[in-house]
Amino acid sequence: MKAFGYEKNGGPEVFQEYEVPTPKIDSNQILIKTEAFNLNNIKALRSAGKVGPTDQRTIPGRDVAGFVEKVGADVTGFDIGDRVVAHGHESYAEYSVGEDSNTVLIPSGIPYIAAAGIVTPGLAAYKGVHLFGKIQPGQTIVVKGASGGVGSLAAQIALDVGAKVIGIGSSANEEYVKSLGIDQYVAYDKEDPAEVLADTADVVIDAALNGNGYESDVQIVKDGGIVASAADGKAKTDKTVHFNHIHPTQEISDDDALNAMLKLMAAGKLKIRIGYKLPFTLDGVIKGHQLLDSKHAGRIVVAK
Repeated sequence: MKAFGYEKNGGPEVFQEYEVPTPKIDSNQILIKTEAFNLNNIKALRSAGKVGPTDQRTIPGRDVAGFVEKVGADVTGFDIGDRVVAHGHESYAEYSVGEDSNTVLIPSGIPYIAAAGIVTPGLAAYKGVHLFGKIQPGQTIVVKGASGGVGSLAAQIALDVGAKVIGIGSSANEEYVKSLGIDQYVAYDKEDPAEVLADTADVVIDAALNGNGYESDVQIVKDGGIVASAADGKAKTDKTVHFNHIHPTQEISDDDALNAMLKLMAAGKLKIRIGYKLPFTLDGVIKGHQLLDSKHAGRIVVAK
C-alpha cells in the first residue's frame, strides 16, 4: 500500500512516499481503508524533531476516516464497508488501524473530511469541556482561541451544555466565531480581554496557541473558578483557582467523545471549519505541512 512518512527530521520536504505492507490487525482492531486524514501541529513538531528526534522510518497520523476493510475476531458492531472515523495509528497511508475503543460509525450526511477533521481537536475540546472544565448549564465560559480547531469546538460543545460562552480571538475571526452561535466576542487586538472580562468566567478554556497565557486567565476567571488549558502551568493569584491541564485521557473514552460529537454534528449543532482539502499524494502531504508551518485558518485534511 501507499504511505507517506519520513526517515529523518526536518521541514515538510523530508516526507517521502513509500510502498509498505498493509497492516495486520489484532483481535480488537479494525482495518480502515483511508478516505481522509487530518493534519495536526504535533505531527509537524515531531517531523521537525522538536518532540523527539528520529532516525527510522515513521508513518505519522492519528486522525483517519474511511470504511471498514476488515475486523478483528473480538470486534462487534462493525461490518465490512461501514463508514468510520478513528483516533487510529499511522493514518498517512491507504490503510490505517483503529481499535474498537477509538473507532466509531460516521452518521449519514457527514463527509469523511469533516469526520477526520474533528478527531484530535475534538477530543481535546470535548474532554476540556466535560472533564477538565466540568462545565455546567448556566455557567459563564470564556474560550481563548475561539476561532481555532480546539477552541471553536469547545465553544460549541459548551453552548450545547447550556452555558453562556464568550469568545476571545483576533478581530479578523469575529464574524466566524459569532457564526457558531456565540453572542459576545472580545478581540484581543482591539482591547485587553483581561480588563474587559475581569472576574467574569466560571471556567476559562484556554485553547490559544499564543497570547497572554495564564496571567490573563486568572484575571478573567472568578474566585473559585477553573482554568482548563492546553498548556501546562499556573500563574500566581490571590484567588482560589483550579488549574486543569487538558491532556489525553481515557477517563472519558475516545469512542464516547467521538460518538457524542458526531451526534451533535449530525444534528447541526457542531461545525468544523475545513480550511484546506489537499490531494492524497506526496505533494498534498508536503503542502499540508507547509501550511501547518504558516498562518492558516481551518483544518488541513488530505483526502481522496
